[in-house]
Amino acid sequence: MALNILVTGATGTIGHATIAALGEHDARVAAYVRDPARARAVLGPEIEMRTGDLADEAALRQALAGIDAVLLASGNDPALREIQLTAVRAIAAARVPRAVKISGSAVSIVHADRARTGADHLAVEEALRASGRETVAIRPNVFMQNFLDQAIAIGHGALPGPDGDPRVSFIDGRDVGRVAAAALTAAARPDEILEVTGPEALSWYDAADRMTAVLGRQVTHYPASPEVMGQGLRALGREEWQIEHALELSALFGDPRAAVITDTVARLTGAQPADLTDFLRRHAAELPPAA
Repeated sequence: MALNILVTGATGTIGHATIAALGEHDARVAAYVRDPARARAVLGPEIEMRTGDLADEAALRQALAGIDAVLLASGNDPALREIQLTAVRAIAAARVPRAVKISGSAVSIVHADRARTGADHLAVEEALRASGRETVAIRPNVFMQNFLDQAIAIGHGALPGPDGDPRVSFIDGRDVGRVAAAALTAAARPDEILEVTGPEALSWYDAADRMTAVLGRQVTHYPASPEVMGQGLRALGREEWQIEHALELSALFGDPRAAVITDTVARLTGAQPADLTDFLRRHAAELPPAA
């Protein structure tokens, strides 16, 4: 019997990837979106739309009617904790059997005293567990998709990154979506916490070398101090809370936990996660040389 699944954050990287992966499972999928017309352009005409804001408890509770499992996902936001705690109340009230949350990285949650987003995600995880629902917290490491945000710099042959030589087990967001789909549809709930990583731990120097090889032109990593990183992000028009978030996480990359490699993707999906070379080949057109 097909499961009824609601995906929040449906047009984001992970929500979209989860919906795509759910196509391989016996599931009826609905997307919870604020703007159905925009969502149609991203998700296509076949996906059922349920309209509302994640911060609107009543609207979400109504959208959860008849749902067997829900993906709780939302973009970075200074009000993330409040928004997702509102969603947790709706999930509890609607008595949805299973909730799968896209959480923060393991290193940010272990160091929640140093990373606001880690503390926010941990608070939501704990509220979900206290709700009486069957819960899964997916803790993905740094997304490979973040490199696409640096397309302009990479086009000029530069890969800015943290000072020193930290190593991180970068993960493709598509693989996080595949893990989420497996967790939503599994007959028995998987582990309560799933740490999701790519297949290798790379430094930014390694990443620049991969870009050089795949893109066919020289890309060089330029380590930057927190001050220089902050200046660069301000020049790109980032808001102060976004800069604070980036610098907090960057400061944690030297922790060995950022380089841990797990078997979660293979164990839950039966396929190995993409490595950075795979990812860059697939997205090479989004990293053109500067004109």
